[in-house]
Formats: sequence, C-alpha cells, structure tokens
Amino acid sequence: MQLFIFFILILSLTVNSSAFLEKIFGSFSSKNQCPIKLYDPNDSSFTGVKLYTNVKTFHPLLSTLSKYAKDCRVKIQIKQAFIQENPGLTNLKINDFSEMAFRLGEAIEFELIDQDKKLLCNKLCLQKDLSQLKSLPDAKCFLEKISKNSDLRQDAIKPSVLIKRSKSQETLAKLQEKREQVQNKCSKLKINS
Repeated sequence: MQLFIFFILILSLTVNSSAFLEKIFGSFSSKNQCPIKLYDPNDSSFTGVKLYTNVKTFHPLLSTLSKYAKDCRVKIQIKQAFIQENPGLTNLKINDFSEMAFRLGEAIEFELIDQDKKLLCNKLCLQKDLSQLKSLPDAKCFLEKISKNSDLRQDAIKPSVLIKRSKSQETLAKLQEKREQVQNKCSKLKINS
C-alpha cells in the first residue's frame, strides 16, 4: 500500500498533477465542489448579469435556450440568476419554488431583446397569452419553444422566471436540504468579481 501511494505521488509530480489527481480522485472531490459555475460568457445569446447557474442541471438547459434564441432571432437579457446567500442565512425557510430554484442555481429571470439590443418583451409582455403576441413574432417563436420544452417551465405567477422542471415531485423540505448543501459548498464563490 505504501508503495502504491509513493508511486501516485511521484507520478503526480511528473504529470500535470491537478488533472491527474482529478482523474484518480475526481469522484470524491466533485461531491464537495460548488456546482455553481459561470455559463459560457462568449455565448452572445445572453446579455445582462453574469450567468451563474448549476453546471450539471441548468447549463444544458441554457445551451437549449441559446439555440432557441438564435432560431428566433432574439437575445435573452438576464436580470437575475443564482442567488448566493449570506453564510448565516442557510437556516432560513423558503416556501416558494421559484425562490428556491434561484438558490439552487436552477432558475433565471429574463426579458427578451432584439438583435439591436432593444427591448422586445418585458415582464408584462411575458404574461400575455401566446395568441396575443402576433405583433411580436420573434418573441412568440421563442416562448412557443419554451412552452414545448418538458425540462423548463415559466413560473405561473412570474412568467419572466424560467425554472428547471423537476422530474420528480420534490418536497420543499427536500429542496431546503439541497439548498443548504449548495449554499454551503458555494459560500466562497465570487460572483461579482
């Protein structure tokens, strides 16, 4: 056993040690890493605040949204993404699924802008039924695609909020536990830097 550990140490010194150790011990360390990461800042489909979300559960959905935006000739103006709490507030009880989703990195608040960065569809527009958006075909195109996506949903009360649709009906208590874990793992994340 000591020889094996010695061999690993020597090998890690001669190879790119961080990549090597990540391959060997990655499954152990990833469980303790913050799942919130910056989404591709070069993706021109998104403007607004920096887009920090859950890399495993929400980044794939952002890629889908980016494709929708390009197909429909709109840009997604991000108003809010991951909410990082003060470390002492993780005992706070949250009874709203949207607010919980922001704290899990699985929600965004948005507006739609056109290719010239002019406001196309704001909170009021997003509340309208799709049939009322005939004069805004690009916004209608984007919102129709979202409505057909089984992995996303618009919040019923705040349609400017997109949330990852849960496959299983998770209780607020279970989500509360997940939120505490995410917030604790991401307490050192520097979002505003």
